[in-house]
Amino acid sequence: MIHGSELAVFIALFLLVTVIGFLAARWRRGDLTLLSEWGLGGRRFGSVVTWFLLGGDLYTAYTFVAVPALVFAKGAIGLFALPYTIIVYPIVYVVMPKLWQAARNLGHITPADYVRDRFNSPFLALLIAITGIVATMPYIALQIFGIQVVIAQMGVNVEISLIVAFVVLALYTYVSGLRAPAL
Repeated sequence: MIHGSELAVFIALFLLVTVIGFLAARWRRGDLTLLSEWGLGGRRFGSVVTWFLLGGDLYTAYTFVAVPALVFAKGAIGLFALPYTIIVYPIVYVVMPKLWQAARNLGHITPADYVRDRFNSPFLALLIAITGIVATMPYIALQIFGIQVVIAQMGVNVEISLIVAFVVLALYTYVSGLRAPAL
């Protein structure tokens, strides 16, 4: 059964986010043919935008679906996420400004770029890149599952909705780069 009010709110928010995502290409406009402009927003976001971007990265389906499910299924072992989240912020506060400055000064775009330059090891850089990709895949799958759970609760065809969401997300990310989720 389709839940009309929930579906209306979802569609309104989806359209709003879609419009903002496409308009993001015009925000702090840069040459989006450059990888540093597309993938890093030209390194011009500032503290507030970066803070919200990291918050959007951390507080996702992992936080609201996976951790509660783990606590429900396995008990207190799932509570590791609370201290993990709390411990990460001070570490990031100390390490990231220095890493960001080094990456900016040397033109690094990815962690693998930094490792290749710092340790002069293309093989180690390749391992870092592969590790990053492999570690990200389950996280992306979890986000898709989270979207699937929300869509299923509205009584809408899940497969078609996921395809539409993916196409829109892929298009505005292609057009706007990192500016789309940052805005």
